[in-house]
Amino acid sequence: MLLWFLFAMLTAAMLAIVLAPLGRPACEGEAPEAGTLAVYRHQLDEIEAERARGLVDDAEAAAAKTEVSRRLLASAAAGDDSAKNPRAALPLRHAPVAIAVAAFVPLLTLALYLAHGSPDLPSYPMAGRAQFPLEQANVAELIAKVEARLREHPEDGQGWDVIAPIYFKLGRFREAAAAYANAARIEGETMRRLAGFAESAVLAADGIVGEEARLAFEKILQREPGRPEPRFWLALAKEQDGRLADALADYKRLLSEASAEVPWRQTVEGRIAEVSRRIAGTDNVAPSGSGPTAADVAAAQGLSPEARAGMIAQMVDGLAERLKRDGRDLAGWQRLINAYAVLGRGQDARTALADARRNFTADEKALAELATLAKTLGLGS
Repeated sequence: MLLWFLFAMLTAAMLAIVLAPLGRPACEGEAPEAGTLAVYRHQLDEIEAERARGLVDDAEAAAAKTEVSRRLLASAAAGDDSAKNPRAALPLRHAPVAIAVAAFVPLLTLALYLAHGSPDLPSYPMAGRAQFPLEQANVAELIAKVEARLREHPEDGQGWDVIAPIYFKLGRFREAAAAYANAARIEGETMRRLAGFAESAVLAADGIVGEEARLAFEKILQREPGRPEPRFWLALAKEQDGRLADALADYKRLLSEASAEVPWRQTVEGRIAEVSRRIAGTDNVAPSGSGPTAADVAAAQGLSPEARAGMIAQMVDGLAERLKRDGRDLAGWQRLINAYAVLGRGQDARTALADARRNFTADEKALAELATLAKTLGLGS
């Protein structure tokens, strides 16, 4: 607040300097017309001096004196009129006006700030501003505003379109899938909305390609047949359905058409190796070692809840036993940790995570993937 008072005083001082000439008379100690009369008298003296030196004759000197005298009389008459006319004295009364303006402008500015500004707002140190997570604050504020609007206007397709990718980046995949679906329903399906919905739905289901995600990926492929992302996810869907030969063929075709520099080449190669092992029967485990097949899922539908839970637990325990013998199967550890988390066996998930890390102590890539999975499942980092 003190700073604004200082600004007001500086403004007043500058205005006083600028307006000071308005309050100053033309010649100090004399009337404004005194300088003009002195000029005319000086001209008369010069004419007389020139006549004395013979520069002009008597007739020319008399004519010049007559003209100057006429101007002198006219100027004197004008001075008398200005003395009688109050408006002629206005320049001499500009000083109060200058003082009033110099005081009024800063006071008006300060009054407007007090009325419409925030003088009571505390200052925020620059060091604190540098440390404050402004980006997070802005994102949280944006999400809150958009969510509030969407609660009032659920048919605002643009609002759903704005918030969907933000949900995705924050790892809120279920909300992202719902937002993309709403945006596509209201604003129409686009490649971006279809891809966003499908990927969000898969990640929300812990990597399971559900029917809605499958349909979305198929629509994308109809529009862009060469796009690699939907081809990979559809191949994974076939693998999850137990159609291993079809999945393997799709993986190999995708890899053969890709360049050597694509970042997802290693992922596809890993799926090819995994599916090839399962087809060749070299996995040394029951199907439970790689998760339930489509036949397992169909069989489980007819069981009682207790029997179904027992079947799932048996498959998970079988995978855990296999990993004790072969601890270098990163994908197997990821499935086991995820299964424990889904079943609510948090302590077993943490134990499996620690065992997996011990098997990959020198593999930075594997450790990074495990850390990402742990963070996603809420098991720490």
